[in-house]
Amino acid sequence: MGLTKQESELIQFIRTLDFDDMLNVLDGIKAVAEDLSTKSYDQIGKGNIMASMGFESQAEKMTKLEELLGDANEKYRKEIYSGLEEGE
Repeated sequence: MGLTKQESELIQFIRTLDFDDMLNVLDGIKAVAEDLSTKSYDQIGKGNIMASMGFESQAEKMTKLEELLGDANEKYRKEIYSGLEEGE
């Protein structure tokens, strides 16, 4: 599968971000995921099962995006995984 111009530009941009930039980006995505998860629970409490499932699905996608973006940046990976190895 080939990449579009926009996909290629996104990949190149992600590679330029330093560790602190990635922390900011990933913290933002995590906050959105947590907000969506809270909305899911709120909707369950109101008996809106379908809305709850929708918010939960969105939260899961944001969590996956957070994981993939972090893994796509070499500087972030090196910091996170080297820290995990040291803490073992």
